[in-house]
Amino acid sequence: MLSDIAFSSIRIATPLVFAALGGLYTFQAGILNIALDGFMIVAAFAAVGAAFATGSLTMGVLAGVLASMALAAVLALFNLRFRAHIFIAGIAVTFLAYGLTALLLKAIFDQDGVFASAAIPVFPALRIPGLADLPVLGPLLSGHTLLVYVAYLAVPVVAWTLYRTRWGLRVRMIGEAEDAALAAGVNVDAIKLQTMVISGFFCGLGGAYLSLGYVSLFAKQMTDERGLIALAAIFFAKGRPVATTLVALMFGVATALAVRLPQITGTAPQLLQIIPYAATILALVIVGIRANRSSTQNGWRFDT
Repeated sequence: MLSDIAFSSIRIATPLVFAALGGLYTFQAGILNIALDGFMIVAAFAAVGAAFATGSLTMGVLAGVLASMALAAVLALFNLRFRAHIFIAGIAVTFLAYGLTALLLKAIFDQDGVFASAAIPVFPALRIPGLADLPVLGPLLSGHTLLVYVAYLAVPVVAWTLYRTRWGLRVRMIGEAEDAALAAGVNVDAIKLQTMVISGFFCGLGGAYLSLGYVSLFAKQMTDERGLIALAAIFFAKGRPVATTLVALMFGVATALAVRLPQITGTAPQLLQIIPYAATILALVIVGIRANRSSTQNGWRFDT
């Protein structure tokens, strides 16, 4: 049972990991990107549509990534070009994504809520030679689809780009002291645009995984607030890539428990479905307490 829950947790956490990795770039650049859910839902729809039309998983993933990056560029345009508040622009872009995918679902596939078809190709499970034969780790780590491995292998790449490259130094400099970055001659808007588009890239992979790897269908609002959960993971881990991934895995465990426990205990599934959201609220409360303690130690008070 525990091995099944662990295996499911890795699968369930994969879209969270993708969204969190994308959100890390904008977070480090000082951007509160609450449109991660919108990026993912657009990618999920585009991936299913392209895969259904072409019969190719590669074209499906590519379409999902491009659609997500395009929406990310729109958000960056609103924020950087027209100086719209990032929070308001993020909400607007997310609502646009939800409404547009629902409209296209009806217009193209004549479906109101869910589109599923046997013509949608499915990612095969990969059995990794050598790893699959290990006594404990084999059943846990082998047998996932390609995008699962891509998500976790991307973690050190993200860490390297943010902490071992000149570009990553500029990103973090903008997030910590934007005025100082401007004074140093850094093109702040260009860097922010780049982080937003990269965020769209990772969310595109997450959305494509949801509709082609996790399930083989598209449903309205199938992202189920994963973008916000990914943001909670980022804040809880203070924007550190490895720690953020571990927190995303914790949320995956919470979701896996919500799915598995009703089958074992007979508990009402509606009660256990609140576990992931309760875990998110708890994480944000801990972040708030931690931030309040830090501000108090630094001599700041926010209650006066």
